[in-house]
Amino acid sequence: MKSLFSKYIKLREESEEAPVGVTAKIKLQKKQGSNEFTPFIIDKDNHANLAPLIGAFLDSDKVGLGYTTIDRNKGEIEPQLKKKSIFLTGGAVRDHLLGKTPKNYDLVTDATASEIRMILKYSGFKEVKGQIDNNKYDDLPNDVSGKKIFYVSRTDKKSKELEIVAVVKGQPFRLSSMTKSPKSRYFDPSDIKLASSVEEDAINRDFTINAMYIPLTNDDGPNSELIDPFGGAHHLKSGEMKAVGGKFEDRMQEDPMTAFRLVNHFNRFGKGQNVPEEYLKHIGSEDDYEDISPDKIKDEFVNGLENPDVNAKKFLKTYHSTGLLDIVFPNIHIDIEDVPNDMRCDRWMAAAWILRNNNPTDVKDVLIAGGWSKQEASDIAYLVRFYQWGKSKFDINQFYNMIQSHTGLTKAKIREWMHLANMHGKEVDQFLHFNKDDLNSHNTDEFGNKKINPIFIQFLGREPVGSEPDEMRKILMTKRWKEMNDRIL
Repeated sequence: MKSLFSKYIKLREESEEAPVGVTAKIKLQKKQGSNEFTPFIIDKDNHANLAPLIGAFLDSDKVGLGYTTIDRNKGEIEPQLKKKSIFLTGGAVRDHLLGKTPKNYDLVTDATASEIRMILKYSGFKEVKGQIDNNKYDDLPNDVSGKKIFYVSRTDKKSKELEIVAVVKGQPFRLSSMTKSPKSRYFDPSDIKLASSVEEDAINRDFTINAMYIPLTNDDGPNSELIDPFGGAHHLKSGEMKAVGGKFEDRMQEDPMTAFRLVNHFNRFGKGQNVPEEYLKHIGSEDDYEDISPDKIKDEFVNGLENPDVNAKKFLKTYHSTGLLDIVFPNIHIDIEDVPNDMRCDRWMAAAWILRNNNPTDVKDVLIAGGWSKQEASDIAYLVRFYQWGKSKFDINQFYNMIQSHTGLTKAKIREWMHLANMHGKEVDQFLHFNKDDLNSHNTDEFGNKKINPIFIQFLGREPVGSEPDEMRKILMTKRWKEMNDRIL
């Protein structure tokens, strides 16, 4: 598979570029009562940290090239950079058109990586060597912490710079040169090929709604033009999901995670439509995802699920119908029936529901192998165990193991879970408020000495020895639980 994949990528990178769509330039001029799109405004209340970056490119023609030459009329001069443009693109444009503040800002420019570096330095940005993990900008050295900085965040396989992150007041902005290469963050081209226009840059984006551009020509006011080479604005309004140039198969060959973005986008923007049949046949099976790390698959699933625009029931059913649930949760029984209408988009609830009819230990093992943290896996397995205990009508013989199980879940989360399962009776409340503090095997006196709990001595008629304290604790706790339940019957 890897050999074929490598050959495919080589052919893609060496092939002639695909034809560009008919570019539409749309005026962003929403008026009251209209359904037009709103201009992208930069001011103190809107995207304020983006202003210094835009300003840097507006002043790019003032950047000296670092050498001098002789001009017949002016004498010795330093040539200056040709003015460069900067565009907002990707999900940031899509989110803006929907009236939402972008979560991540992706920017492209006709400047090369070396020119981007010159432009930023001229405008007072300081370069930090090496990548910064997880946006930990507070951990930077004192001489750059809290200031305008930038660093290289991605390179191609020949170490040419693919992406620079500029940071203003702790907010990151991803900045790339326009290229003809695929844009997936899981794909590093062998050798980047620069594009000469946004139309060329758009050709290898995944979906039309992610292939729109807003030229950023104003750092204090409205930016009112939208460049749309493939009809993404129309598809965003209609709820259609279209691959750029119809080449969904190509995007899947480059990056199988495209299938996850497809389904996540459909759940956010699909407006009740179904995933096109011609796309479904390219989603593939588990073997097609063997080179993708499990944590990336898990993260894509969770990020899609927990988006505030998503309906959990629809989300799970869409993932199931496309076969992607089997990729996220391999080699385990998945039950998609009777997903509650009121289920929140919550990773613990969703995973526990579809895995609720499995052995809790198997659930934990599958989740850990699938990139979930040990704490998440333990908590979800606990919900599964609690569900199955409820199905057994809170069997008294299972009580002690349940009360002794450790979980990081809040009482509110467990109560919500059992409400979803329609098992929210008094047993649940009594369990969640069960007091076992006085049933420890030993107490500590005021001098720090440990002594056998007198309750144990009273119950047994003597001081317990050996392993008897543990047995006594189990008996006394179970007895208390039974008495509590007898009172509510």
